[in-house]
Amino acid sequence: MNEAMEAGWRRYFANSVISGDRGEIDAATRAALAAVGRGVSETRAKEAGKAEAKRYRESLQHASAPGGGPVFAGNASPMPADSRMPGRASFAASTEDWPALFAPRLLAAPVRWGWQGAETADPPPPVPAPLQLGPKPAWIEPPHPDVGPLHARRSQATRNLVVRLTLAVVAFLAFGVYQATVASKVAHLGGREATKVYGYLLPAAGILMGFWVLQALGAMRRASASIRAFQQPYLALRAAEKQRHQQALQQWDTAVRQHQAEQNAARQALARHRSGPLWYPVHPVSEPTRVDVFGGDPHRFGWACLLVTLGTSLLVRGHRLTVLDLTGQEVGGELVRIAAAKGMRTRRTVLDEGSDVDLLAGLSQHDVAESLAYALTERADSGATSGGEQREERALATEVFGQVLACLDQPLTFARLAAALRVLRRGGDVETLAPHEVGRLVDGIGEVDQNEWTGRRLRYWASRLDVLHRLAPAGGQAGPLWSRDDVSLLATPGGRDDRTELIDRLLLQLARQAMRVPGLLGSHLVVAGADRLGASTVAALSEQARAAGIRLVLFLDQPQGDIEKTVGTGGAVCIMKMYNHRDATIAAEFIGKGHKFVVNQVTSQFGRTFTDGGGDSFSANTTAGSNSTRKRMRNERGLSDSRGHAWTGSRNWSAADNIGTSTGRARVYEFITEPQSILGMAPTDFILVDNSGEDRRVLMANCYPGICVMDRVSSVPAGAGRRA
Repeated sequence: MNEAMEAGWRRYFANSVISGDRGEIDAATRAALAAVGRGVSETRAKEAGKAEAKRYRESLQHASAPGGGPVFAGNASPMPADSRMPGRASFAASTEDWPALFAPRLLAAPVRWGWQGAETADPPPPVPAPLQLGPKPAWIEPPHPDVGPLHARRSQATRNLVVRLTLAVVAFLAFGVYQATVASKVAHLGGREATKVYGYLLPAAGILMGFWVLQALGAMRRASASIRAFQQPYLALRAAEKQRHQQALQQWDTAVRQHQAEQNAARQALARHRSGPLWYPVHPVSEPTRVDVFGGDPHRFGWACLLVTLGTSLLVRGHRLTVLDLTGQEVGGELVRIAAAKGMRTRRTVLDEGSDVDLLAGLSQHDVAESLAYALTERADSGATSGGEQREERALATEVFGQVLACLDQPLTFARLAAALRVLRRGGDVETLAPHEVGRLVDGIGEVDQNEWTGRRLRYWASRLDVLHRLAPAGGQAGPLWSRDDVSLLATPGGRDDRTELIDRLLLQLARQAMRVPGLLGSHLVVAGADRLGASTVAALSEQARAAGIRLVLFLDQPQGDIEKTVGTGGAVCIMKMYNHRDATIAAEFIGKGHKFVVNQVTSQFGRTFTDGGGDSFSANTTAGSNSTRKRMRNERGLSDSRGHAWTGSRNWSAADNIGTSTGRARVYEFITEPQSILGMAPTDFILVDNSGEDRRVLMANCYPGICVMDRVSSVPAGAGRRA
């Protein structure tokens, strides 16, 4: 019900919010749901949602204002409160107190670049599938064979036995009663001979009577034996079926108990998972030599969040950071504020009109000439056809500036350098130069070619130096550009004009020169927005940092062109939200492809068979015959009688259920992360591709700093406890 209500409010604000910004829609949806939870009407809930959407827009406008920078206000964050942010804290830190709130948590162990949600880092244990056993096995008596005729025969034999036994008993009793009378009559009528014959006949009659009774008893016993023999197959079958039923019942009980045990274990594991951490820290296995971050939202909110989490993790380990922010949106301002709230030494310098810094402080004449030559001649779009001309121009600039610097005294300022170039062009204002400096320059005019191309170059360089003079007019009277503070931020105005590009190029060249001084820039150099200056500039900065042993962190907007060839060479890459399909495809290709099996066919079969049959048969035959033979002295007569009975009975039955399921899988080679998923990421989501260890890891994480103050945030990475 809650999910349906949330989906309904989300659809309503998706149709109502003109900007279509997902963060604004989510903020309005959360406010409306909270209002409904308080029991207000639907109209009031809509008003609350629209008011929250307005506050969200105002917070973004404040974040994108010049000098404002991204702001991590609890309710002003564009981070949606969806499944990627379970358990999000309900704090509402203002822009004034959030550094003090976050600093104790962020500037403490453990090391983390972001947090991995429990859904991806530690998925819930699987719930056992429902048990497909069917009903409990029940005992059904097998069909009993038809033994009616056999029972009828045994009943007849029993009756015959009773009758014969009764007659024998009656005869015996009668003989006992009338024995004396019969004996006297025999003696009276037959005399001694009759009495003698009577004595022989009496035992013979008793013996015949006994045989007569025993014959009936044998017939009954034979009938009973026939019944037992006829029932023997049935009893054996019944015993086998009874044993099979007991086994099936035992297996059924065992399966039920095992499934109940699995369900109990799964419920316990799920309860432990639900009460366990919601977020796990994420960082590379080992410290990479270079970190590439490309992608990100237009407001640079994601860059600012990632710089906060990454930078605080480095500060915790005692590293010093120098941040060059070339975006004009003050990406590193929030990191400076958090470090300052913790009491660390920080410095924030914005290189704009009238900056109170000396850009050339601490540089030798050769370093100044080389830096100015590179800054004034480097072009982002220089191809192979213009490479020779660019190198020729750079060589001329290095030579000219070396000659000019040899003629000038301290302090060196951009205005004095521009005036010296105009002297070489045989003209210009020389009031900023001393007479002896002008004399030296005039003496060296002959060493500079006085053709049209050289004149145009000198005029162009002088105009560019005037721009730099307006940027840092103080010269040697101002402070140095670099400091040894814990966090040093140098920000440029940003933009895409020639003035900003000149400032950015000079700043990068000065950074390259500063790398040659051990410890001047700290252990890590962060450059945000350097990709627009060209792949060659980024490659030269990376090589210089590698040679100096400085860890380089590059925030790049688009990984296209020659920059794509150098991405990932340092061991760690963070991929953030993309807005261009080509950028997302490049990112997906960098993450890589993998083999996996997908189900392409599922076939289910079900069948049931039952057969039942039986038969009974009875046969009997009786034969009788007589034969007589007359011989000389005697007459022989024989009688034969034979009887035969046969009974056969059969019964068979069977029942079976056939269930078959076949699944076909195909091996495919696809993107591990689809481009569509990268396009749909939240501003603070990032994919960490860690190749700093033995194995390549791909992790989905979130760098929103507010996670540090949430409940149930683990202090160890996912799986660390199980590995231990």
